[in-house]
Amino acid sequence: MTNVYSLAKKYALTIALPTLMVILLMSLSPETRSWAAVRSLLMQGFAPAILGWGVLFNMKVGNWDFSIGARVILATIIAGNIAVYYSLGVLGFAVLCIALSLLLGLIVGYAYLLLNIPTMIVSIGLLLIFESLTRILFDGIGMRFDLSYMILGRFPNNLIVFVACFAVASFLYYKRKYGYNVRAVGSNPIVAQTNGIDARKTKATAIVISGLFAGLFSILHTSITGVRPAVAGTMGSMGIVFDAMMCVLIGMSISGKGGSVIVAIYAGAVCTQILNMGMMAIGIPTAFSMVVIGVFVVLLMIASSRSDVIKKIGTKFRLNNHSQ
Repeated sequence: MTNVYSLAKKYALTIALPTLMVILLMSLSPETRSWAAVRSLLMQGFAPAILGWGVLFNMKVGNWDFSIGARVILATIIAGNIAVYYSLGVLGFAVLCIALSLLLGLIVGYAYLLLNIPTMIVSIGLLLIFESLTRILFDGIGMRFDLSYMILGRFPNNLIVFVACFAVASFLYYKRKYGYNVRAVGSNPIVAQTNGIDARKTKATAIVISGLFAGLFSILHTSITGVRPAVAGTMGSMGIVFDAMMCVLIGMSISGKGGSVIVAIYAGAVCTQILNMGMMAIGIPTAFSMVVIGVFVVLLMIASSRSDVIKKIGTKFRLNNHSQ
């Protein structure tokens, strides 16, 4: 019983927040009042969560890698066009997508080690190069799949892909020495360095690992949408980066003490989808969606990092009620 209570306490906010948001969305939008709509909403969080797991390694170790969106688009366009031209099928596309995403991640990670400058500067420079390549390669038309290449985006295949990616993320983050190194460097790089952990190598490796999840995200997302256009303007891929960061920030805010941040990032992805749908339901313009999500994330971070202040406010409120 004690173990069950402890487990419930760890994951209380991770489960409660998306559940309450689903209930709120159902009250605002009658179209979502069905199991099919809720199931669809939960599945919409699959792909963003996968990319979020890759971004988690970067953010946890202190990287600001803004190139991951451009890497997703470039790898998808190259892998998709080659797979279609040579009739490689879904498996061929998946292998190419992962291999190219890892290669692009390796390029960014090696550039960081070679140049010895902040990851933000390296990633923005390579972001511009990768985005330009999406407009040059294949005459800038991007890529498009027919239905035969989109089988992984259908249920239950999408669930199988998601569960497999969840297992990989959990294994790397919690069961491998590298996951410990990431958490150690993220907590205090100087202390980690004195304990024999190479902080710069750990940060570079995190970029490569993010490439793995970028490839997995590309596979699932393209299997759902069937299309990946070239980047339209300068830094046009940043939307993908910020969406993934939002999932991670929400996940880190609601993971609680001892809870799994991997699970919480999926909950964060679901919360982001609910926020977007909720804003559409009540008529908030799309231009303001990122503002609303940003405010939501800030409030969650305050609630999680300053829980002492919230407890004091709650105690004061109860005392005032009793005095009255």
